[in-house]
Amino acid sequence: MAKNKPKHASADRPQRRPRAEIDRNYFLGDVFMKTGAATGVALAMIAYYTPFSLEEAMENGMYAYLSVVGGFALIGVGFYLVGRHLRHEATHWDFD
Repeated sequence: MAKNKPKHASADRPQRRPRAEIDRNYFLGDVFMKTGAATGVALAMIAYYTPFSLEEAMENGMYAYLSVVGGFALIGVGFYLVGRHLRHEATHWDFD
């Protein structure tokens, strides 16, 4: 008679993900990281080009400008963090 292995034993063994999933996560992670970095560079260039500082904008009540810049900063940071997560998922091995 053949020995039956318990089903929980396969859960302890690490599973290899499909190559297409790894490639997709790596590519999208790279794209998201570069998009987040490009958003940060664009915001830095806009902040450098504007003739006023952040303190002056707050004093003058330019809350629409500050909310737009802050929104794009959040989007850029979000893209960068999602990209890092996807790249980590693509390069992380369960065998380590």
